Amino acid sequence: MFNAISVDLEDWYHICGIDDASVQSKWRRYSVRLENNVEKLLRLFEQHNVHATFFTVGIIAENAPRLIKKIADAGHELASHGFAHRRIFDMGPEEFERDLVRSKAAIEKAAGMKILGYRAPEWSLKKSNLWALEILKKHGFAYDASAVPLTHLGGRYFGLYPHETKTKYGGIIEFPLSTFRCFWERLPFSGGLPMRINPYFYILSITRKINRLGHPVIFYLHPWEFDSEHEKIELPINRKFMHYCNIRSAEKKINLLLERLEFSTVENVLGLNKSDKHKHVLPIKHDKCYDTHYFKSVLPVSLLILSIYAIMFATAVLAGEYAFLVIILFATIFYWPWGLLFNKINTLFHKNYI
Repeated sequence: MFNAISVDLEDWYHICGIDDASVQSKWRRYSVRLENNVEKLLRLFEQHNVHATFFTVGIIAENAPRLIKKIADAGHELASHGFAHRRIFDMGPEEFERDLVRSKAAIEKAAGMKILGYRAPEWSLKKSNLWALEILKKHGFAYDASAVPLTHLGGRYFGLYPHETKTKYGGIIEFPLSTFRCFWERLPFSGGLPMRINPYFYILSITRKINRLGHPVIFYLHPWEFDSEHEKIELPINRKFMHYCNIRSAEKKINLLLERLEFSTVENVLGLNKSDKHKHVLPIKHDKCYDTHYFKSVLPVSLLILSIYAIMFATAVLAGEYAFLVIILFATIFYWPWGLLFNKINTLFHKNYI
């Protein structure tokens, strides 16, 4: 089972949710560290014999065409991440189409190759703007990777795994962000902030579970996540947390995952590249899961959970709230065994509850 590895090729100041006009006017004033960070990624992928998909912001392709050509010459796939890194729901259909066409032209000119894929900044495809898929297919895109099957983001309308969506111009494949089930909601784990805050052992375990069900996981990285020393700008507190939290962990985690899982470009995973599918990943990766890195990742999480339980028990005893103790015991003793049992039953009947 091959998983898709992708890079959102944007610089550290391409941040959604702040004054777009103000930021764009300052782009050229900020120090450019992008090329050094892309070099790190290219060396990392070469070390692990992996090709990736680079979802590229069009303005970068216009300003740094040699960098885009270098990525293409290394055998990686190029795809669009919009021209000015704007979310779909911040634009109408006509504005989105202009942005898309401009990004496609800039990337294809720089790379010297046709692009097939698109990812919207900040996973901004929703049920209310499905017109974007029509426009993508109209301009020859074969797949989109912009949907998130979370209630508060893309919505549960989108499926969990790659599937074809019909448009008046023909079918387009949607590759939604990979998620796992957590009670009544789903949570992402395979890139960005979710990958930086989820423990390594859990990311590896969930990926292997999804793979055993016969589905690929899509991972995504940002070049600035490999540069913890980049310049900081003033951001709202939620954006600051999303952008900077635990940034030092990204490189180590993806290194370990590249050693233990099979990866390829999005177009290869979707079977869109018939000529050279997975030829570059012939070496067998480490099949060993329970190694030193795995248990080093498990230990702090276990200690954290035990500490939380100890604090809850101590608080309940000191406050005399013994009913709360019963609830904690019920959740601990009864929930997990029943959850495991139902998971096994669902697996037997080929249901997907990951």
